[in-house]
Amino acid sequence: MLTLVARLRRSGRSQQFASAFVARIASAVLGFVMLLVASRLLTTYEYGVYVFLFTLGSGLGLIAALGQQNLVIKHYRAQGGVGPHNDALVRYNLGWLTAATVAMVAVSAAVFVAEESLPDPYHRLHLACAFAAVFALAEYLQSYFRVHGRIWLALLPREVIWRGACSVAFAAAALLGLLDGATAAMQILLGLLAATTLYQFWHLAAHHGWDSWRGGLWRGGLRHPAKGAAWRGESLLFTANNAMVAVTAFLETVIVGALLGMEQAAFYFVALRYATLVNLPSAAIDTVSMPMIAAHFQAGDRVGAQRLVGRLSLASFAISAAGALVMAVGAPFALALFKPDFAAHTDVLMVLSLSSVVIAFFGPGATLLTIGGGERYILVANAALFSVYAVLLCLVAVPFGILGVAVANVVWTVVINLVLARWVRAHWDVDSRATAFFTRRAWSPVPAVPPGTVPQAAE
Repeated sequence: MLTLVARLRRSGRSQQFASAFVARIASAVLGFVMLLVASRLLTTYEYGVYVFLFTLGSGLGLIAALGQQNLVIKHYRAQGGVGPHNDALVRYNLGWLTAATVAMVAVSAAVFVAEESLPDPYHRLHLACAFAAVFALAEYLQSYFRVHGRIWLALLPREVIWRGACSVAFAAAALLGLLDGATAAMQILLGLLAATTLYQFWHLAAHHGWDSWRGGLWRGGLRHPAKGAAWRGESLLFTANNAMVAVTAFLETVIVGALLGMEQAAFYFVALRYATLVNLPSAAIDTVSMPMIAAHFQAGDRVGAQRLVGRLSLASFAISAAGALVMAVGAPFALALFKPDFAAHTDVLMVLSLSSVVIAFFGPGATLLTIGGGERYILVANAALFSVYAVLLCLVAVPFGILGVAVANVVWTVVINLVLARWVRAHWDVDSRATAFFTRRAWSPVPAVPPGTVPQAAE
């Protein structure tokens, strides 16, 4: 482990890892602050509506990105600069995103017209649709700048500035008497997210040159003479997988609310958010490492990819395990911040934290599939296993309560990661588990990827 840390300190990527960790931690902290501020300033009902619209908008936005955030990581040649291939890929991405944005705005307008006949809170769904349109572009821009290694530009606007500004704006609006409910809160979220997204988009346009901008950065965006069919197929698979991710993220809370009541759902929502703190190392490492791993895949360098994955998985697992221990000590106080009686369910948070440690142990297995040609496999595996998981949740929720739901979450996490890791090992001969550091000689030097390498896995 000390050897790994020493190598990372000497590596030119150490600054990016540090930036990613700081940004992810700041994002998590500011996210909790935003939740706390909103919960204190809104009534219980309006806060529930706010959470509902925000989570729905985020899920729709992840789907509305139409897989372009995954496609750019898989196919963008970071060594190639602004060349014909990269320029065509970005135009293709933006073409799809423009179509998605127009569709979401149209849905938002249609819902706005028809929603007067809908009961509350469904007559406010146009806010979730509008939020999704902006969120989709923000999701893509984050991936785009990750590929370039510009970690601060990828994470700072949305993960830090936007979240912090929302908390300040909530408080200011409340002082001025303008924060009268979830509608005003969502309007603040939407306006500030649009501002940070436009800032990132301006940097993308500047990077590709104003000449190409004036010449029509979107021209030919929905087609490509050589790779349009392949990219279209991958985009659809990525979209389907992202839809599964979005459903997975929200299904447990929905089932808890439907079967156990909104009080239990409120606690479970908070506990899930706390458990994600344990998974921050994996998120930060993925942020920086996936373009690096993709470069090894594109060069057909499986040995280099294995060594890199082994090191990063071990680092992620070690830090997440330490974080789970810290969470065990501070859980009662952390839960009581939201509501005093939440502290009685510390055991549920501990089980959910274990699930995050399991994710860290298996490393970037799921993401390796998306950049290594396993998009169809991960979609089928997720669809099949998730159907069983949804039934399992319904069966355990009533007799075993939220603790049973949390245990089912751990079982699901172990099973799905085992299935995905098996595909990666069988097709790429890469072991993404933390133990691969010891079994696959991950301490050996990682071969450098030659500049200008022609992608193989990505073609």
